[in-house]
Amino acid sequence: MMLGRISAVVAIAAATFIGSAASPAMAATWTRTADYQRWTGLNALERGQGVATDGTYFYYAGPGGMVKATVANDSEVASSMAPIPWGLSGTYGSDHIGDVESYGGYVIAPIEDGGSGYQHPLLALYNASDLSYTGRYVQLPLAQMPGGVPWVAVDAAVGLIYTSPWDQDAAQGTNKLVAYSLNDLLNLPAGSTLPVVKTVTLSQPLSRIQGAAMWQGKLYASVDDSAKSVYSINTSSGQVAYEFHQDVESGDEVQGIAAWDFGASGGQLHIVNVGSGWKSIFLYLQHYTRTG
Repeated sequence: MMLGRISAVVAIAAATFIGSAASPAMAATWTRTADYQRWTGLNALERGQGVATDGTYFYYAGPGGMVKATVANDSEVASSMAPIPWGLSGTYGSDHIGDVESYGGYVIAPIEDGGSGYQHPLLALYNASDLSYTGRYVQLPLAQMPGGVPWVAVDAAVGLIYTSPWDQDAAQGTNKLVAYSLNDLLNLPAGSTLPVVKTVTLSQPLSRIQGAAMWQGKLYASVDDSAKSVYSINTSSGQVAYEFHQDVESGDEVQGIAAWDFGASGGQLHIVNVGSGWKSIFLYLQHYTRTG
C-alpha cells in the first residue's frame, strides 16, 4: 500500500522539466480555481502525501519530510527532513506519514509501518511552530485499522478525530469511520492505545481514501479510485455523497486534502496530487471552490 501511495513521487528528485496544469474541473457544484501550486525535486518529496492548513500556513508531509509554508506566497518557514523519530521507527518499524491534520498548535500525523505489514498504526503530535516532534503519540487499535492509517481528520466542533480502513468491504464490516476522542489524543500518556468512541458505517465502501478533512459539518474525502473522486460523508449517519471528480489525468495519484474557506478565488478544498507519465516528476496543490 505504501508503495502505491508514493510510487509516483519517487522519480521527482531528478526532475527539471516544465509542465502544465489541466483544464478546470467539469463539476456541477465544484470548480477548480485558476491558481495552483507545483513543485519538483526535494520540495515535492517533502510534500507528496498530506496537507493541512490553519488559514495562515499549509503543513505538508511527504516521503522526504515535512514542510510548513505560508498560504499567501508559499514561503517555507520550517521543515523537517526526518520527521519520524527513532523511538517510533525503531520500536514499531514506522516508515510512512500520510495525510496530516492541524489543530491547537499541533500537526497530527498518521504514521504507518508498511515495511512491517501495517501492524502498528499510530498518531503522533508535532509542534506546528517548527514541526519538531513533541514526544507524544498514541497507538490505534489494529482490529479497527487493518492496512494502516492513511489519514486523520479533526472535528473540533464535537471533539472527535476520525480515521478509516484503507480497504473497505461491506461484507467484512470495514466500510466505516472510526472516531476517537480529541481530548484523549491530547492527554493520554504517550504510547497509550486510543480508545474508540464509536464507529460509523458508511452507506457505501470507500476504499483508497488518501485524505479527509472537515468542512461545514461534513467530512470531505479524497479517494484515489478510477475517477479520482471527492466524496462528502455525514459523520453521524454515514451517508456518502459523490461531490466531484478531481481535475487530474486518469493515471495521476490523488493524495491528501485540507479544508479552509479562502473565498471564491482561493477555494475551500485544497488537494495534493502527483502527475502521471512523464509528469510524475511533478507534485500539485489544486484548489476547488463551491459554485452551487
